[in-house]
Amino acid sequence: MNRKQLTLALFLSLGLGSAQLAEAQTNDFGNPKLTHFLNKEHTRYISFSGYAELWARYSQLNPGSLVNNESVSNVSDLSLRRVRAKMTYKPTENLLFVLQMGPTNVNVNSKTNTYMDLLDAYAEYSFSPKLAIGGGRSTWRGLSRFTTGPLNTLLYDLPLYATSNTGATDMVVREMSIYAKGQFGKFDYRVVLADPYSAASADPKLNKATFSKNEARKDVSGYFRYAFHDKESNETPFNSGTYLGKKDVLSIGAGFEYMHNALWHLDEQQMTKNDDMRNFAADIIYDAPIDKEKGTSISAYGMAMHSDYGPNYLRFAGTNNPATGIDAANASLNGAGNSLPNAGTGNTFYAQVGGTLPYFNPSKHNLQLQPAVSVQVGDYKALKDKSLIYDAGISLLMHGNSSRLTFDAQNRPIYNLNAADQAVVTDHKWAFVLKYRIDFN
Repeated sequence: MNRKQLTLALFLSLGLGSAQLAEAQTNDFGNPKLTHFLNKEHTRYISFSGYAELWARYSQLNPGSLVNNESVSNVSDLSLRRVRAKMTYKPTENLLFVLQMGPTNVNVNSKTNTYMDLLDAYAEYSFSPKLAIGGGRSTWRGLSRFTTGPLNTLLYDLPLYATSNTGATDMVVREMSIYAKGQFGKFDYRVVLADPYSAASADPKLNKATFSKNEARKDVSGYFRYAFHDKESNETPFNSGTYLGKKDVLSIGAGFEYMHNALWHLDEQQMTKNDDMRNFAADIIYDAPIDKEKGTSISAYGMAMHSDYGPNYLRFAGTNNPATGIDAANASLNGAGNSLPNAGTGNTFYAQVGGTLPYFNPSKHNLQLQPAVSVQVGDYKALKDKSLIYDAGISLLMHGNSSRLTFDAQNRPIYNLNAADQAVVTDHKWAFVLKYRIDFN
């Protein structure tokens, strides 16, 4: 079966599943969920879900950016940030299988990359609520709350630090891995052993760590969380960015990620030295209702991370980058398009706060605004000036998180070398994104 046939079969199965719905909960639209139960006890089932995110964007580009070999300073474009189709199959009370497909960053620069990528394919066996073991290709991993990817983000997308190694050690935040997870009362945990991908193409540099071309060692990570109020689900790898006041959540977490000899550099004697990757993070989230009848709520999150990739490691990356190249003669340290410093040896701090305003029509409970702001501070060894990235946005929630329109404005720093060969901020650029997200489940 080729890729097109597999995709068609998946969506035909989706139609069959929705046509055979048993008594199921309703989704944010008030419709029955796309779940077909396989027994009377509703402990065995097959379910379908997914979502699509459409971006309309205007972005000021970094100096020297090229689009189709033309030097441009700004760009406006349409893109599909993510499209996902997911099947969850639970044939017994203990066994679970997840299959997820979809393209990422479909824009005018990716006309040959619009097929349905295989994202997740993993199985999980649950011995009890305290212990489940799984394996396959997935985004199960540790370190911090948002390292696994997006779910109900407060702003237009994930915090930029969260998936800082994507494309370097993983593919679309996925690795081949085995994991163990569980909950003991209000404490839950996950530990993961993964085989990272190796996409390094650069030789070692003098006193500057880069990912190594050598065999990739195991990627070991974990995340541990305690819920003071309502417990949060650990059924999937993803953690919610906001519950819109539907839960009363106060959770603290801490995690790590370690990879032996992940990077390398040249010392003063031009000898190659290997560097371990060591990341540690701690975070806290508070998301609670203020007035349930009016629909008002507050959401706040804070994170601190210490990263050690080796001497002067620094990575610039751009989300859904609209540029196709760079004119080196006019380039900044940021590189092409909308790239900014999102990871490095040093410390990263992130905070976001927002909340829902009263329902437009209290009797319908499905239309309200959610403003939010965030700041990411990167204090990296390779930079003389700290990296400050600001976001401010507002969402129109038409059916909770399942149908939302978000406007976001982001300000990012531009770096160049000064006379002392130090990386300093010389400018700032803006990006404006209008995103619409729709879920099906």
